[in-house]
Amino acid sequence: MKITVEIPEDDLTDICRLTGIRKKGPAIRKVLDEALRFRRREEISQKFLSGEWAARFDGFEEAKERDRASAKTLADQWRD
Repeated sequence: MKITVEIPEDDLTDICRLTGIRKKGPAIRKVLDEALRFRRREEISQKFLSGEWAARFDGFEEAKERDRASAKTLADQWRD
């Protein structure tokens, strides 16, 4: 879809410089794509931080405890 947007010349110059793209249209598309990707990541992060979403790792705590016990056993054996 094509749209018309007014962008100050200074901003357009910065957009082209920061993206490394000389043509205005592709440079604006890249900035828009990066901004959307950033906002989507931020939205997902907020869902995890707020507790709305969560990740379960069944057996993680038990495995961590086994690793600690194993490391302690190896350390004790090394000292003997």
